[in-house]
Amino acid sequence: MAKIVVTGATGFVGRALLPRLLAGGHEVIAVVRNAGVGLPASVTPAPVGDLAGPVNWAPVLEGAQALVHLAGLAHQRNVTPTALQALNVIATVRLAQAAQAAGLRRLVYVSSVKAQGDHSPGRPLTELDPPLPEDAYGQSKRAAEEALATLCPPDGPLSLAILRPPLVHGPGVKANMAALLRLATRWPVVPLGGIANRRSLVSLDTLADAITRAVERVEVTGTFLVADQPALSTSGLVATLAAAAGKRPWLVPLPAAFWSLAGHLPRLSGIADRLTGSLEIDDTAFRAAFDWHPPLNQNEALARTVQAYLRETRPSL
Repeated sequence: MAKIVVTGATGFVGRALLPRLLAGGHEVIAVVRNAGVGLPASVTPAPVGDLAGPVNWAPVLEGAQALVHLAGLAHQRNVTPTALQALNVIATVRLAQAAQAAGLRRLVYVSSVKAQGDHSPGRPLTELDPPLPEDAYGQSKRAAEEALATLCPPDGPLSLAILRPPLVHGPGVKANMAALLRLATRWPVVPLGGIANRRSLVSLDTLADAITRAVERVEVTGTFLVADQPALSTSGLVATLAAAAGKRPWLVPLPAAFWSLAGHLPRLSGIADRLTGSLEIDDTAFRAAFDWHPPLNQNEALARTVQAYLRETRPSL
């Protein structure tokens, strides 16, 4: 048992992580912006306001053994590099310094594969590949990683594990994954056939289980990629999602010239890259270091996401 402080506790990943930590017998302190948010009854809320502002972390961290830092500014349109720096880097460093001062033993920082890059080099990425973040969000996550690694050396009192997940899916998923779910489960014809890329995903169940394992194995330090296996092509992902919904859409391939043109149009280039480019992860290092295996296989995890999506979008009577 441990007393664990979790930032970003009411976010997409945090909501899945809290029950997992509670099931492990841990006491959980949830860092929230205000006291009125909904949390499991056995979780203690710690309202701190805006993490980018001045925060008195001492009473929040008092008596805790571990900290899971999930909070951060995501890669959204119109988010400035200054805002990313303030929350993803400066606030993260201040929190880690407060954790050291409070005598915590463990810090698990949930970063992103985007801190390493947005593409895999014709083979799965590993932790040995040099980090090449391609946008301001990835650069902010990488800057936070570097600052934390300097602050928390392997032989220091606050042991550090950094996790780099890819796209996370699960109940309530939004944005690109929600769009694919809509296509796969609602459309009889989907124009995403014949795409032979490789992209890694991770489910909320897998990521929450991996974070819990990382919290509990205090002696293991370093930076780790974590994902479900195997990676899937976009066409294969759509087919898998559709099958989980009992559907079988016609996957129509578009000409290569279409994707080439889309890749040169400002509003479509990012979408085209995510649909046709590869970002494949090898997480062997994490599995070996933590003696860990995901709680679900890839198909089971995707099926859970599909069933949750269908429940969420079912028309009310």
